[in-house]
Amino acid sequence: MNLVMFLLVGKTSALTMNVAGVVKNWLLITFSWLVIKDTVTQINLIGYLIVFIGVAYYNHAKLQALKAVEAHKKAQQDNVEVGKLLEERDEDGKKNETQD
Repeated sequence: MNLVMFLLVGKTSALTMNVAGVVKNWLLITFSWLVIKDTVTQINLIGYLIVFIGVAYYNHAKLQALKAVEAHKKAQQDNVEVGKLLEERDEDGKKNETQD
C-alpha cells in the first residue's frame, strides 16, 4: 500500500492525496449517517460545508491552471506554425525574384 501511495503522490501531488482523504472521510461520514444512523450536529455540518467549499475551490483552481497551461502550449504551437509559414513565404518570394 505504501508503494502505491508513493507512486500516486509522484504522479499527482501531496495536496491531491489530502483532498482524496477528505473525500474518503465524507463518504465514511455519509455512510455512518445514512446506514448506522449516527448523529450529525449543526457544527459538524458547518465544518463539512467549509471543507466542501475548500475542495471545490481547489479543484476549480487546479482546472483553471491546467487550462492556462494548455492554452499556453497551443499558443506556442500556433506561433511555431506561423513562423514556418512565414519562412516558406519568404523562401517562395526569393525564388520568384530570382526567376524573374
